[in-house]
Amino acid sequence: VLDPDHRDLESYQMSLSNTDGAYESMHPELFIPNKILFLDGVQQSTLYGDAPYHESIVHPAMFTHENPKRVAIIGGGEGATLREALKHTTVEKAVMIEIDKDVVQLSREHLKEWSDCSDLVGSANDCFEDPRAEVRYEDAMQYFISGFPTDEAVNGSDKFDVIVMDSLDPNVKISYAVDLYSNDAYIESLYNGLTESGILVIQLGESNTDDDPADEVG
Repeated sequence: VLDPDHRDLESYQMSLSNTDGAYESMHPELFIPNKILFLDGVQQSTLYGDAPYHESIVHPAMFTHENPKRVAIIGGGEGATLREALKHTTVEKAVMIEIDKDVVQLSREHLKEWSDCSDLVGSANDCFEDPRAEVRYEDAMQYFISGFPTDEAVNGSDKFDVIVMDSLDPNVKISYAVDLYSNDAYIESLYNGLTESGILVIQLGESNTDDDPADEVG
């Protein structure tokens, strides 16, 4: 997709050429078309928005934690959240729980930029192949409810220092998406799955703009 407000076909074509001295050919990464991932008609991720979104959902928590060794990612089938987590050298295990295997396979084939770990020392070209990554194709809600039913019943070594819920936007009116943010047993299991100093990151939709009323006003 070429965004007419920021890209044009002529500049993109020039970026593909070997024109000597042309700014476009020297910086082709600035003129590539956008890629957009939709699921059930809902926009999930874009190439232009990849870094701003995935860096902000991962790094604040990772830097805040004193020594994040175990990370859980709920959703994140494109692999970009996994990519950002693996940038932290303290990470020993990153468990990604994604219910839709087809999304991962499609992303690895057509959205390779999202899961590119080729610039990470000791990693792999594909983040999914990083030795620290464990990808589980199952329902994350059931994974946590069954694995972390109570705080006392959990083996401490299985808990996570950081849990990132990179799932559907809660503002999307899809039943299973709403359940991710309203199921008490699931939410409690997320807290049960955290270490004593663990951090839970939840994507809560778009932030208010300056023109929006305060939350308490409605």
